[in-house]
Parts: sequence; structure tokens; C-alpha cells
Amino acid sequence: MIKVGLIGYGKYGKKYYNNIINDKKFKIIKILKKKKISSKLFTNNKNKFFKIKKIDLYIIASPTYTHFEYLNMIMKKNKHIIVEKPFIKSREEFLKLKDKLKKYKKIILINHTDLYSKTLLKIKEKIQKIGKIKSVSLIYGKKDPYLFNNVKTSSDLPFYEWLSHPLAIINNFFKNYKFDKIVESKQFRKGKFIIQNLKIVYQGKKFNIKIHFSNDYKLKKRNLIINGSKYCLIYKGYSNLKGCYLIKNKEINLTVKNDNPIKNLLENFKSKYHSKKIHDDRKIIYQTTNQLLSISNEI
Repeated sequence: MIKVGLIGYGKYGKKYYNNIINDKKFKIIKILKKKKISSKLFTNNKNKFFKIKKIDLYIIASPTYTHFEYLNMIMKKNKHIIVEKPFIKSREEFLKLKDKLKKYKKIILINHTDLYSKTLLKIKEKIQKIGKIKSVSLIYGKKDPYLFNNVKTSSDLPFYEWLSHPLAIINNFFKNYKFDKIVESKQFRKGKFIIQNLKIVYQGKKFNIKIHFSNDYKLKKRNLIINGSKYCLIYKGYSNLKGCYLIKNKEINLTVKNDNPIKNLLENFKSKYHSKKIHDDRKIIYQTTNQLLSISNEI
């Protein structure tokens, strides 16, 4: 049985909790939560939490600004890690962790949710069948209120929490594509909130990849559209993880029923935990974090 220490009990902390309690291979030993709860399972005492010796895996589901501290503490204990995206808040923090990560002998996985969607991975399998790729678009965002007064640096802007997803897809699906330029970057105040619209281009030899982000969309968007000379592939991450071929306006459904990315992530961890070789997310962490910080530096 894999013994878990869960850090954070917000939206994603609860998702991890709900998946773990239904899996006999995992057991939650303790949950670190900011506010005190009258339950033996919870603690708000950081020192006591990290003194527990029988934890095998720590899951970091707390805000991004806390990740650096918790990653350092867990790595000193030499334990396995699952961490929510984005991985880290600043380049200074990333550079301090980079050498430690290279030498670290335990599993590190990051929850780039889309990469653990079986529907999206099914779409990846079909890319070679759509003919010559003409264009790729990723459209991400939802109506999400970010308080204007909380924005101190570019990594406090709405895009920073979101952009890891499309960047992870690019790095996983397409090789040798590099961040080229920001086509549009607009931030404006709407009452006490800040709205951001962002358009980015990734450049390659055969086609370009466009990313659109906004935290002012009326409907949630988590879309990938790959246009080929024969067919089109579409993924809609907020429509019950819907995926399809579009062939001459006729849809062929590729959706995997009951697709649960967090459950898939935990299954992925279990398979790696019982393997002697370490195959984890370090490469995607390096690529995506470097690119995210480079984009952040230009905004």
C-alpha cells in the first residue's frame, strides 16, 4: 500500500482525496491544510506533518507560491512527488531546484491534466492519419476573476495558472517547436478584477502553432484543433473530455467514456512505483517551466 501525505485541500486537493479513498492501493496518512479542522486526518501544523516517517508519496495541491518550499522539504526526505501545475512561481526558484531535480532518485509527476486524458492520448495516436498538418490551434481559458490588487509580477497574471496545459501538449505532441513570439498581450481592469487576453505563436519548419488564452470567455475553453490535408482532429476538454475526427463535416467520436485524468495520473504513478526504472515527468517539467517563464518574462 502506498502511503500518501496530501498538501492542500482546495478544489484539486479534494479531487485527489476522492480518487485516493476509492483506490485500495493508496492510503492517506495525513492532510496538511491551512485552516484547522477537528479531524485526526487533518493538520495545520507543517512541522508535525513533515515529521511523519511512514509517508511514501507527497501530493502538492496547494497554491503555486508554496511549491518551492514544499518541494525542497520533500526532496530532503527523499520521497516520491506529485505536484499540481504550474511547477514553480519564478525562474530564481526553478534554477535553485534544477540541479537537485537532475540528481533526484524518486518519482516526480506533474498534473498537466490533458496529458492524463485518455481521450487526448487517443487523438495523439490518430495524428499520422490526418494527412499533412496545416495548422494547430489551442484555445484555453474561462471567466475567472483575478483581483487587480493581487497582481505584483507577470506570474500573478491569469495566464500563468493556465498556460502550462497547452505548452505541455505542444511538448508532448510536436517535437522541435519553440516559442516564437507574443502576437497579442492585453491586460485591462474590469472593476476590481484584471482581464487578460493573450495570443502566442510557436514556430516550426512545417507549420506554426497558435495559442489563444483569455480569462474572459463566457464559456470554458480547453480546445485543441489540428487541421490536416485529409481530416481534422478536435479535443474539447470541458465537454466531458470530448474528442473526435472531423471528416468532411462528419464526426467520428474518439471520446473515452468515464475518462478521469487524476485517476489516470494515480494509475500512472502506481505503475512507475512498482518499476525499478524511473520514468517520470522531469523532461516535460523542464521544457514547460522554461517556456512558461520565458513567456512570463516578455509580458
